[in-house]
Amino acid sequence: MHGLWGRASIGCALAGMVLVGWNATSAEPAFPLFLRPLPGQSPRSASNPSESLGRSLLLTFDDGPDLVGTSLISDELNRRGLKAIFFVNGNHIVRNRPEDLARRDLLRKLALRGHLVGNHTMNHKNLCAERDAMATEIDGASEIIAYATSVRPLLFRSPYGARCRELDRRLAERDLIQVGWNMDPQEWRGEDEDGLVKYTTVALRRSRGPVILLLHDTKLSAVRALRRILDFVEAENARAAIDGQPRIRIVDYRVLLPAKPLPETGFEPWLGSVASSLGALGGLSDLF
Repeated sequence: MHGLWGRASIGCALAGMVLVGWNATSAEPAFPLFLRPLPGQSPRSASNPSESLGRSLLLTFDDGPDLVGTSLISDELNRRGLKAIFFVNGNHIVRNRPEDLARRDLLRKLALRGHLVGNHTMNHKNLCAERDAMATEIDGASEIIAYATSVRPLLFRSPYGARCRELDRRLAERDLIQVGWNMDPQEWRGEDEDGLVKYTTVALRRSRGPVILLLHDTKLSAVRALRRILDFVEAENARAAIDGQPRIRIVDYRVLLPAKPLPETGFEPWLGSVASSLGALGGLSDLF
């Protein structure tokens, strides 16, 4: 088992070598980021939703990892072959208590299953209100996530959706892409699973463009509701197919990454050889 784990870790490390080459400032992703407007900026210019992208849904989860909620969500997504973004707080995984070690192991498993682990700061601080903490909160979370997964985070979500020019600048310096949302059932206000499902499914039925759904894997209402929401998407797509209407396409984090090709490093032939060797471990992720 240690041999398999070692090879899997190498695979994650190689992915990290490649992914950190993306330049967040080099090109604008086509998928809207749904950020709050900066002072003096109109809401339309900040979010820029586009129906030309069609009905699409990106699943994101905040405030984890949670040993119960995150694990159950990962299992449900894995069963359906879906990928999500998990924006985690570094303070859940930075210490060496048994529960912290278990949460770090959980992040490794998320990465092995093809999910993306994003930066949600160390302590869930409003960085535009506590600007002296910006560097520590961003860099601390990035370092512990990289330690746990062997992949430096590419995406960042600001707690409370806070946004200011200084934060934008700090993130650009670190090649971190800031990601917002445009659908938030606010399940953190209570544990009403039925209300969460109703809000989300009604909004998805009405939507004609891209959606970034914000849920919290620390809330059992969201954990329980996820299966019902995904069942609705399947039923809605079946109805749309019969009616000749656009279906909801569930997308993953790749829609947020710049389309600019990576520059060649000289390591490509060697990486290809190692990737081929790792291919012999097909189905490895199903073990976790």
